[in-house]
Amino acid sequence: MSIFFYSLFSNIVLKRIILSFLILVLILLVIQYSRTPDLYWRFNLFEIGITSMLLIVYALIFLIENFKTAKHNYLYFCNGLIIYLASSLSIFLSGNTDWVIFTEPFVLDLWFFNSLFYILYQFLIYKEWKDLNHKEVSRESDPVDTFDDPGKV
Repeated sequence: MSIFFYSLFSNIVLKRIILSFLILVLILLVIQYSRTPDLYWRFNLFEIGITSMLLIVYALIFLIENFKTAKHNYLYFCNGLIIYLASSLSIFLSGNTDWVIFTEPFVLDLWFFNSLFYILYQFLIYKEWKDLNHKEVSRESDPVDTFDDPGKV
């Protein structure tokens, strides 16, 4: 995802910051997994926290930059990413708790919310795909001035 945001930004300083954080996070994760390989089989809260927070920051910066330039590409995607990762991050960082909302007989697990936000995120990705596809199709089929050629009416 860092490379995706790297390709979206036009500011050279932001691109260098993204590359720096990408390299830093990769080095930290390689060191962590090489020292404790059993993390492959458990929730690695450091990995979840650092990668999710970084993507949320990238998406927020992209939205701010996008509003400044009045280009509205990838708005649905970034909003969905922020909503999903913020909710998912809060659920994952709470750990493997048995938190339950409400009481018997109606029990609602926190992981249910994670699934709902994931479905919302997928819907926003689909909406973004439809919008980008619609823009591409409308660009290809721009109306040609038919009044220049009387045979094209």
